[in-house]
Amino acid sequence: MDMDSYYWEMVKKNIGVYSEQEQECLRNKKVIIFGLGGVGGYEAILFSRMGIGHITGVDPDEFEISNINRQMLALSSVIGEPKAKVAEQVVKDIHPYISTNFIQTRVDEDNVIELIKEHDIVLEAVDDMPSRVIIHRTARELGIPSVGMSGSPPTRGFVSTFFPTGIPYEEALNVSIVGGKLTNHELRQQIADIKKSRAWYSVEKGAPKEWAQDFCDGKAGWIITPMRAHLLSLFSFHEAIQVLTGREPLARAPKGIVIDVNSQNPVQVKNAPKDGWDYTTL
Repeated sequence: MDMDSYYWEMVKKNIGVYSEQEQECLRNKKVIIFGLGGVGGYEAILFSRMGIGHITGVDPDEFEISNINRQMLALSSVIGEPKAKVAEQVVKDIHPYISTNFIQTRVDEDNVIELIKEHDIVLEAVDDMPSRVIIHRTARELGIPSVGMSGSPPTRGFVSTFFPTGIPYEEALNVSIVGGKLTNHELRQQIADIKKSRAWYSVEKGAPKEWAQDFCDGKAGWIITPMRAHLLSLFSFHEAIQVLTGREPLARAPKGIVIDVNSQNPVQVKNAPKDGWDYTTL
């Protein structure tokens, strides 16, 4: 089957939800995903199935056994393999004609412009605050919309979409280093320490106190289950598709999609509080 026939057969179930014109638009769009784990790995799968034209994926890590509980790309057969390599293979198997560029590297202030430029949207699915700030700052500087996410124990998540002419990421989330240079070690540490405050806030929401203490002491990692990771993937992906097709996203910043699987209202689109979001609580 030729490329064009394969493509339209693959995406024909999309038509009716999206028009042929919107689907053709997606076919000509380029997305970049930072992080190919529980959230970003699933995003890569979703974009390839949706018929996006190009995916760039960025992740420095290899798969570990502890990834299997929530990462769609993590299989026993790929333990020790680079996430970027595996993700590219899976994406190509789904959509053989897709354009890809999957890179095993860590994003920083030296490479971020080169990575992001010439894409139509940026999806941030990384788990450290300094990298999140770098990604969203640069997307804004380059005039490219970005989708940000955050997940916290036991079952909470947050998604918001940032536009170059809208409220900046740091301002919307009350990150106190607005405009500060992340080459400053003390500033980077200040941002990284936000996650410790988030760990202690998670205790108020049902996370074990012992885990929070161990996390802050460097003895435990961030706890996460597939429910939270996959919901963050789905809503981040949906936001991106809305933007790429010219539709309005659910959560144009400062609005946010607020997730708590254990609550009576597990998914809500909310306006930001009067003083903005408190990242400690997200």
